[in-house]
Amino acid sequence: MPGSAEKKLQQLNTLVEMTNLVNSTVDNHLVRKKSIEAAKRLLNTQAASLLLLDEKTGELFFEVAVGEKGSLLQSVRLPRGRGIAGWVAEHGMPVVVHDVGNDPRFYPGVDEISGFITRDMICVPVTAKDRALGALQAINNQGEPFEEDDMLILHALANQVAVAIENARLHQESITDGLTGLYHHNYFVQRLEEEIDRASRYQHPLTLAMLDIDHFKEVNDRHGHLAGDRVLERCAAAIKENTRLSDIAGRYGGEEFGIVLPYTFYGDGLKIGDRFRKAAAAPGIPDIPITISVGLAFWAGGSRNCSAARLIEMADKAMYAAKRNGRNRVEALIVE
Repeated sequence: MPGSAEKKLQQLNTLVEMTNLVNSTVDNHLVRKKSIEAAKRLLNTQAASLLLLDEKTGELFFEVAVGEKGSLLQSVRLPRGRGIAGWVAEHGMPVVVHDVGNDPRFYPGVDEISGFITRDMICVPVTAKDRALGALQAINNQGEPFEEDDMLILHALANQVAVAIENARLHQESITDGLTGLYHHNYFVQRLEEEIDRASRYQHPLTLAMLDIDHFKEVNDRHGHLAGDRVLERCAAAIKENTRLSDIAGRYGGEEFGIVLPYTFYGDGLKIGDRFRKAAAAPGIPDIPITISVGLAFWAGGSRNCSAARLIEMADKAMYAAKRNGRNRVEALIVE
């Protein structure tokens, strides 16, 4: 165990490193993971975890957990206010608890799942602009009990986590369409250009899908613009439900959407396009039938003769061919 002066220097250096990391990346998962690892190391604790608040359900879930049994906690969700972490998140107050088994706030269910017997705990709130985000905790089942100074270092790390989450939220808002949650036009085109470069460099295929809602003007004229917004949201949801992690989906403009499909060959692209078409047409909004026309541009990759403008032009041509041929269908073109 390092001496007091050495320990404080180590803590200070770690906080400086975390500040630099937060200021240099929008990858808040990396910041969260590094913060938990730092807490475990600096506090010489057996385990540490970050629990985040699910705004829809009010439950806390284990976003990151390090320690021997950490992997067992990924599926655990705590109802609002349950456990010491739930109390801390709800009240916004940090606590140091010794002999947690005798604390009425302690919830033993987590220990029952992990097989870890918690003895001491520090738990601090993670908040941004007075908004509860979750709780950061360090736990021990042996060794020296936690001290108040340990709570200060954990609180400092929790503040770094909060800043990272807030930075990521602001970044996400800056690149996504507010109504649909998909990437907005400019960022979508930027990502398409990046994928074209990657396909050229590594010689893998790339398909671009352009989707347009059929008769969308009639929806607005007959049912109003609020209904039109619901149709856009429904189509965006269908896209999200049917894309892979590697796919890039954006609202290209108006009622038109774009999806970049890396590593996708011509035949697979046709199947994926038809899946989008069927998902959008599934019943979702009473009295408003939804169909889409899908255009695909397939590029084999491996050549720098392609551009984002060229792929978009070809996908649009295919999409307008789908419109001319009766709508609610998929057409595809090959980019030479």
